[in-house]
Amino acid sequence: MSTITARLRLISLDLLQLSMLLLIVAGLGVSGYLMWGYTTPGAALVCGGSGGCNTVKDSVYASFMGIPLPIIGLATYLALFLLVIVQNHQAIQERRWSPYFALAIFGISLTGVLYSAYLTYLELYVIYAICQWCVASAIIMVAVFMLSIFNLRHTNQT
Repeated sequence: MSTITARLRLISLDLLQLSMLLLIVAGLGVSGYLMWGYTTPGAALVCGGSGGCNTVKDSVYASFMGIPLPIIGLATYLALFLLVIVQNHQAIQERRWSPYFALAIFGISLTGVLYSAYLTYLELYVIYAICQWCVASAIIMVAVFMLSIFNLRHTNQT
């Protein structure tokens, strides 16, 4: 492989991972805000005029086994952030473990997309309220998942 091709692949990998990191940071922000709203007594989420966010927040589906969903979202985005950072470091250093990190990013983001789809179903057909912050997190997770497909493909080609 020529030097130019190798540099272009590294640049495209860096751009891909930078895009994922920016999306993940946005997801951390959304989850952090929701965590504040869920864990602060009497806090009302800003929801653009509709009461959907607070209706969702106050529903029985707002936690999983006693853990507020924004904390699970925060942990998920944090895990993705760390995996992307470590994968980028591995790609620069030795590439030995990089495909495994790419696979973990893919698996976690796929799980996030599937769980977000389930939560969106609950919002639409069970709770009858839409939380704009939850929708934003779901869109971010779908975008991270789509980029993780390219990341996985790119990592397995090198």
